Amino acid sequence: MKKHILLYICMLLMLFAVGCGKDKDKKKETTEAATTQSIFPLDQMMATNTDASVDQSTRMDEDGFFLANDYVKTLGDTINVRVEPNTEANIYILMGPDEVVRRTGYNDEWTRVLIDGDSFYIYSDYVVKTTAPVGAEDDFTLATPGDALGKVIVIDPGNQKNVNANQEEIGPGSEETKQCVSAGFVGAKYGAREYELNLEFALVLKSELELRGYTVYLTRELDDVNISNQARAQVANDMSADAFIRIQMNYSTNDKLSGVMALCMPETSMYNGHLYDQSYALSTRLIQGITEEVDVVNNGIYETDQMTAINWSIVPVSVIKIGYLSNETEEELLMSYDYQTRVCTGIANGLDFYFGK
Repeated sequence: MKKHILLYICMLLMLFAVGCGKDKDKKKETTEAATTQSIFPLDQMMATNTDASVDQSTRMDEDGFFLANDYVKTLGDTINVRVEPNTEANIYILMGPDEVVRRTGYNDEWTRVLIDGDSFYIYSDYVVKTTAPVGAEDDFTLATPGDALGKVIVIDPGNQKNVNANQEEIGPGSEETKQCVSAGFVGAKYGAREYELNLEFALVLKSELELRGYTVYLTRELDDVNISNQARAQVANDMSADAFIRIQMNYSTNDKLSGVMALCMPETSMYNGHLYDQSYALSTRLIQGITEEVDVVNNGIYETDQMTAINWSIVPVSVIKIGYLSNETEEELLMSYDYQTRVCTGIANGLDFYFGK
């Protein structure tokens, strides 16, 4: 009898221990869930803000911040907003709880926000992603330097995946024709496709310009399209663009050549010579912006009336040859998202300069 009683007591103790363990685990899980909801850790931000199919390392800028274009809300009573991403940096302002600001980047420690038209930093534990406040776009536009307001930029990522060998007039009223569009060059070492790189640069540039308040259109957002060079210029014409920028790569039998080059029409062009002064100034500013941002050879401006996309444009136009795919070192650079970002920052700076900002 005693033996049975002892066995019964042991069983009760075992059941009690198991129950306590489950309650303890459940309590721990609830606490962790509450903690995850109260802050905004890096892995959650990445899952929310980036395409899961994209390698996150390709979306990081040179300062180690993942790119963003959304809003965050402050948590806590008094939040330090600093001029640099470190706790020793000067404090720009103090923010209270539930204040909403635009976020332009983040890492596991700091969040970069836009205030008064400049970038500042908040410790990431003290912000959480939120929806845009009513009128946020208007507020953001007003915080952008005024000369960008209302400026329409059309970007043409040159070439495309599908070759169109049909012929079209090289310019209005011309009897000379050229192939409608090609796939472009292929890198000498890594086999980088020009049409793919052109679009990659164009997308980065579009994001940068939109952050500065420009209205931006792309002639294409996919590689698998069929849009002739004449039709691309027509997009800029239809949009009454303030500037038409065509992005392309270069190639040479001399694999040592490197650097950037801009192209525009000559002053004597029978098609749109009246746009020469504006287009030459635009080309000058874009090249200047790039060369001030990255260490690259400046190959100057080449004037030609043999490019269909230039000849059909009725708005200021510049073709930017960003680098040589025939140069193995430069091909590798052109494939780098960090380099793309720096070049596009330079182009954006050049546009700001062109518009007198």
